Amino acid sequence: MKVLVLFVFLVSLCYGQDVGNSTTTPEFHNGLTERIGNFSVELLYHTSKVIPKEKNLIMSPITVWTILAVTAEGASGNTLAQINNAIRTTRRTQNATRMEFRNIAQWLQVKTSTVELAKVNAMFVDQNRLPLQDFRDSAKQYDTDMVALDFSKGDEAANLLNKVIENVTHGKIPKLVSPDLFSESSMVLTSALYFKGHWTLPFNASSTSKLPFYSSDNKKIGEVNMMYNRHNYPFANLQDLQARVIELPYGQENRLSMLVMVPHPGVSLESMFLNFSNVTLDKVFNELKIAKDEYGEDEVDCFLPRFKISSTIDMTPILRDRFAITDLFDSNKSRLPHVARTPLYVSKIVHKAEIEVTEVGTTATGVTAAEFTNRFGVIRFEANRPFTYMIVEKVTNSIVFGGFYQEPSLY
Repeated sequence: MKVLVLFVFLVSLCYGQDVGNSTTTPEFHNGLTERIGNFSVELLYHTSKVIPKEKNLIMSPITVWTILAVTAEGASGNTLAQINNAIRTTRRTQNATRMEFRNIAQWLQVKTSTVELAKVNAMFVDQNRLPLQDFRDSAKQYDTDMVALDFSKGDEAANLLNKVIENVTHGKIPKLVSPDLFSESSMVLTSALYFKGHWTLPFNASSTSKLPFYSSDNKKIGEVNMMYNRHNYPFANLQDLQARVIELPYGQENRLSMLVMVPHPGVSLESMFLNFSNVTLDKVFNELKIAKDEYGEDEVDCFLPRFKISSTIDMTPILRDRFAITDLFDSNKSRLPHVARTPLYVSKIVHKAEIEVTEVGTTATGVTAAEFTNRFGVIRFEANRPFTYMIVEKVTNSIVFGGFYQEPSLY
């Protein structure tokens, strides 16, 4: 039995640069986009439960969803049912899912003077054991192209695959695989996302200072280089989320923003994330819009650590134990008959990610209560205790990157 290996990797860079006024674009936040959003929040939550306690995290939920959706195209029986249950799709809605994903995918490509968002999904296959044509055609529905390599020449195959990934990630991930990967594999599925964004309003590097960072229970656990800016940022205190939220926009197109969510004092990141069962991203953005409309002239003093996070995560136990995708990783139970005529199973899903955030170089039906009263003078937003962050493509509400910052360092 041959092995199918899945890789997910991403790079995010955010840079400060002055740009002009923002523009608006049409939005669609239901159907598949909502289901992917729910999967994304759940994936971030479950990943936070398995990584070492108090460690930082960066990942791209939508790339994980995409690689599972492509795999589902080749699956049957319990293998298919388990994947579909995890990614919120069904066999009956398969055609609609493909069409909706193509609509989403077009918004995940941005290239302007201030924002670049690029994605590449690729299926690296052994030229002597090509996948079935129907699977190749289905994969194309998810913008996944096939690249044929000679897997018997491991060094050459590894060099070619790594070169593709290095180009996509602008050199940030120069070596993803080693030659020995190809000796037992018949296919390597990859999903890559690269983001480079300039803050709409950059932080002033001269205002950055060393400040303390606290735990959720208000104990000092270290120090950070804290960036500072004053601007009329969208800001809200969401009681149902038990967090203060600020939106930091990128570029001039009003397409991508970073949401920073700091739990209320005494509230852990885990407890805050559980509240997403009742609070959607749409609700968060709606409350931020209300706050902006009501208090648009009010300035916010924003304090955000300068940070860099790199994560390499074996997604296999998370998907197996938390999302109940078990058969896919079992050589005796995996059913991928639409991929190839020979039996296949997935040995591992690996996720590599990196994010850098600096001043001048980064790379319910009305039930959600927001606190807007007593907003006189300057609001103070301090990310000086564990917080979560999400980089969101606003047209589709896709969480292209997300993670946690809870281990301080002087970056």
